[in-house]
Amino acid sequence: MSKRIGIAVSVIILIVALVICLVPLKTVAYTVMVDYQDTETYYEDEPYQVPLDYEVTKSYVGQGTITHETSTVIGGIGESHHTWEETIPVACVVVRNIDTISGTFNVSFSVSEPLYDLCLGELCLPYRTLSLDPNEAQTAEFSAYELGDWSYEVTPSTKTEYKQVEKQRTVTKQRPETRYKEVTLLDYLLHYY
Repeated sequence: MSKRIGIAVSVIILIVALVICLVPLKTVAYTVMVDYQDTETYYEDEPYQVPLDYEVTKSYVGQGTITHETSTVIGGIGESHHTWEETIPVACVVVRNIDTISGTFNVSFSVSEPLYDLCLGELCLPYRTLSLDPNEAQTAEFSAYELGDWSYEVTPSTKTEYKQVEKQRTVTKQRPETRYKEVTLLDYLLHYY
């Protein structure tokens, strides 16, 4: 009988040991890092073009002269030269660069009867380009046979400026998350108690 009791006690001890070591009986909490998607707002400098600042300080009509010259061959032997001057109106526009950087300013003129360039055989181009440093002023002039109701237009070069633009992007971040698991009594006693 004592042998049976010994075997029964051994079986009970074995069953208790198996329950303690292998059967999960205790719930424990643990923390893991979990990835998640989030939208992030950021600001970026975006370039854009703006015209240089300028002012027209004066526009007026002045006077200029053009010199005419003719050559005539006399009897196939010699030449006769004849020169004369003619007074013509000149459209004048004074442009001042009031910006902080240097630039060019194109002044386009519209007149009733522009000059005809005899040397080039074409009309004189009705615009002038001024290269101006900051706070510098120059006069654009355009001569014509007849100005009439003349007008002008100033087209400045541009500069790059920047503005803050709000943008969004999707980013992956991590956050802690609590999870639960069942552990054996032995594992609980050894690691969590």
